[in-house]
Amino acid sequence: MKDMSISFVTTILIQIVNILTGLLAARLLLPEGRGELAEIMLWPGLLIEFGILAMSDALLYRAATRAASPRTLFATVMWIGAALAIVMTVLAYLIIPHMISGDSQVVRDATGWYIVLYIPVYLFALFVATMFQGHLDIVAWNVVRALVGLGYLGFIVGFYVAGSSSVETFAIAYIAGTFVSAIVGLVWLMRKGWVGWKPDLQVARALVFYGARVHVGEMVNSLRQRVDQMAVSLWLTSSDMGLYVVALTVANGPMILVNTVAGVAFPKISQAPTAEEKLRIFGMYLRLAMALSIASAAGLAVLAEYLVPLIFGRLFENSATICQIMLLGLPFFAAKLMFIQALNAFDRSLAIGWAEAAGLIAAALSLYGLLPVFGIYGAAWALVVANVVALAAMAASLNRQIGARVLPLFRPTAEDFAQVRRLAARVRR
Repeated sequence: MKDMSISFVTTILIQIVNILTGLLAARLLLPEGRGELAEIMLWPGLLIEFGILAMSDALLYRAATRAASPRTLFATVMWIGAALAIVMTVLAYLIIPHMISGDSQVVRDATGWYIVLYIPVYLFALFVATMFQGHLDIVAWNVVRALVGLGYLGFIVGFYVAGSSSVETFAIAYIAGTFVSAIVGLVWLMRKGWVGWKPDLQVARALVFYGARVHVGEMVNSLRQRVDQMAVSLWLTSSDMGLYVVALTVANGPMILVNTVAGVAFPKISQAPTAEEKLRIFGMYLRLAMALSIASAAGLAVLAEYLVPLIFGRLFENSATICQIMLLGLPFFAAKLMFIQALNAFDRSLAIGWAEAAGLIAAALSLYGLLPVFGIYGAAWALVVANVVALAAMAASLNRQIGARVLPLFRPTAEDFAQVRRLAARVRR
């Protein structure tokens, strides 16, 4: 519970920072500028998800199972990451200009340098943070992941004080914040003696083999999560994109709690010695994730129509309704994310792909039918439909691959109530 408590405190801090950075982006850039910033970040981020070959998942799994020394893992994954960064940068320059040809000149110009800077910096920071997460150094993991948002906020404020608040400076600030996180994490790894530069071919093969099995599911998952933004970016205006991403930012706020649970749960499930123990640990974290997602989604849905205009400004008033629609799908997304952790921990990663594909097909069909009629509201409803379908498919995968009965995993146990009582007692002290 100590690891979870530290992670939740960090999560609260990250959420506060996300609100502040989102507020500044909305207030200073307005809907059109906020949409342009989202479009600059969208396509390079999506390309990374497609081209990373699930190396972070592979690193996390190998570190959690102590399959190689930290120095060897670090050296190997960094060399792989360098090669991937070069390939992805070349592909980005070949593909992304076609995706943004209809966007403003600001988006077209900024995307060129954003690609070159963001891809290597992001991979570097991701692998550094994953080293700590996989080896269950939860304090270090939380520090480096919090520094991304804190750095972003700090650079935004610095640019504002200097009298330079634009779409371009916001993009620079995000890259700079990510870089700060990576450098601090690297120094921390060096002090632990975990930094090496000599890769191991056998470890590389293991990472690539595991990543290849996970990658199809991860890639489809990323596409499913972003297909709505892709559709809005391609067929609606930058102002629509600005309204949509603000709603998405608010609606995804509670997901940082679920992601924290998932981040702690995966290595613990992986380390369990038996299938029965893995399922017991998974069920405990699944129920915690569901409780958090349902409670936070319900509370935020009630407050959204008051908070969104108050925080982001009256120009973003329509984002509140979009946010409320999105929140309907949050518990389904939370459960699906936890099912992914279980399948990965049981080394059944290939089963994730078809379930995510079902969600992607549902999202695409829903967008095709709803976006032309309802605009950005239709995109929000398509997101809900995709979450429901993806969860149903993932539950079927879990049952088929592991033989686990799904519904009992959601039922609270005496152990859950005992954990709550122990946590309440700690809070009272």
